[in-house]
Order: sequence, then C-alpha cells, then structure tokens
Amino acid sequence: MTKILKATYMENCIGCELCVLETQRQLKKVGLEGAPIRIFRKRKEKSEYLEFGIEIDPRISSLDIEKVKNICPRAVFELVEDNGETSGFNS
Repeated sequence: MTKILKATYMENCIGCELCVLETQRQLKKVGLEGAPIRIFRKRKEKSEYLEFGIEIDPRISSLDIEKVKNICPRAVFELVEDNGETSGFNS
C-alpha cells in the first residue's frame, strides 16, 4: 500500500506555509498558484487569534511527501496508509 500525507494535527499549524514552499520547490514552480497544499486563515470565534485550515490535493502523493512532512516545524502532518478511499481533498 502507498502512504499518503494527512494533516492530522491542524490545531498545531502556525500558518508558516513551509509545506507549501517545499511542494512548490519540488514542482520547480515559483509562487503559490497551483500549489498542492493550501493554507486558509480564519479568526476563531469570539477570539483575536487565527486558526488555520489545510487542504491537500491528492496528487501530492507523486512528490516526496516525507520531505513535506519533515519540513513542518509543528509536526502537523502524518504519513498514513492509503485505504483506497477517494474523497477529494483531505482536511
């Protein structure tokens, strides 16, 4: 079975986007357009702090996802076995 990248600990995300930059580096692209990982910022309800949502394009598995996982300073990502489900974007 193949391994997939999953954002298991999104509550740890600080929005640094190093994961996005690593995927773009592997794709040899400049900028954020077409990035396989997208980080969304939003305000927490009744709080001044931000929280972050992460969307992962399933096509990311063609990249070196181990490097993407390891570049995250807050250990947001985990490599899990692919169970064959295809539900579009992981979040």
